[in-house]
Amino acid sequence: MATRTTKTNSLNHRVTAAGDARRQHQQPTKTSSRCVAEGETVTHDFEVARYSQLIKTLGVGQYVTSGTFSAGGHDWAIRLYPKQHGAGVDHRPPLFHAGACLQLCDAAAVAPELVTARFTLCLVRNDGRASPMATEAMTAAFGAPPRDRHGFHKLLPDAGKLRAWRCLHNDAVTVRCVVTVVRATHPVPPPELAGDLGRLLATGMGADVTLDVGGRAFPAHRVVLAARSPVFRAELFGGMMEKDARRIKIAGVRPEVFGLLLRFVYTESLPGDGEGCDAATMRRLLVAADLYGLDRLKRICEGKLHASIDERTVASMLALAERHNCPRLRDACLAFTSSSLAS
Repeated sequence: MATRTTKTNSLNHRVTAAGDARRQHQQPTKTSSRCVAEGETVTHDFEVARYSQLIKTLGVGQYVTSGTFSAGGHDWAIRLYPKQHGAGVDHRPPLFHAGACLQLCDAAAVAPELVTARFTLCLVRNDGRASPMATEAMTAAFGAPPRDRHGFHKLLPDAGKLRAWRCLHNDAVTVRCVVTVVRATHPVPPPELAGDLGRLLATGMGADVTLDVGGRAFPAHRVVLAARSPVFRAELFGGMMEKDARRIKIAGVRPEVFGLLLRFVYTESLPGDGEGCDAATMRRLLVAADLYGLDRLKRICEGKLHASIDERTVASMLALAERHNCPRLRDACLAFTSSSLAS
């Protein structure tokens, strides 16, 4: 949905010589701005009144600036230069062309990054259409000064052509800017850590400990196990076991369940998001997760088991929830029991 804002500045509008940091206050110049935003593209009309006075007042390279407007999350403004140097011909005085540019006002805040924008600048006729000297679109990278502005040097003709083209009305001209801020075309790649660790587990490269589960060997890495599980940390680096033990026997967990737990330790995920695991496997995985202090895995299992609550399983599920401190699963069981009694 388009949004409209209007701002009028009536006194002491800034008029500054190009390359000169000093601000000079000239005769009062009335200007107004109107902004229409549609998605990522913004149209801003900059009206400058008393244009004939401006021509007399401003020197070559001096400008008058519009109010700021927002596009693509950045602040912008239009600069209008009524006089710019042109080329001299046959010893006659140099010609002067009027130009305009688009300025990135918050360039200092985005440095050293660059903001790419595609824009046009043109004069607007009395009927709202672009003048015959409408400029081609320009795509430019805006950054820290002097790269904070880009524009067109030959935008405005002389007063006679302005009147002939109906671009000068009541001694006022309007410059229209249509700007689209271009988003980054090279997005940041997705995280790769889980995939890299998953391949490390699958290949066993650099494994320095073997976990023996029901006669099945699982090569693993001490630092990964210790970083993810407080129980493994105590077993591998605490006083519970010799620090140089190369093989550890795991009891009370089935090999297929331990394989799922080990995959989660390395990749923070389950195969197919756990959709292929039946309720019995998910219950055993919850018990193993609680045993090794993997709270997030336990909560995932708890959520998956909600869908398995029925008349046959509600009692055993409630006992499981109480035994392993699963409040959400316990509440789901109690709610199911209450609804069954009510019906």
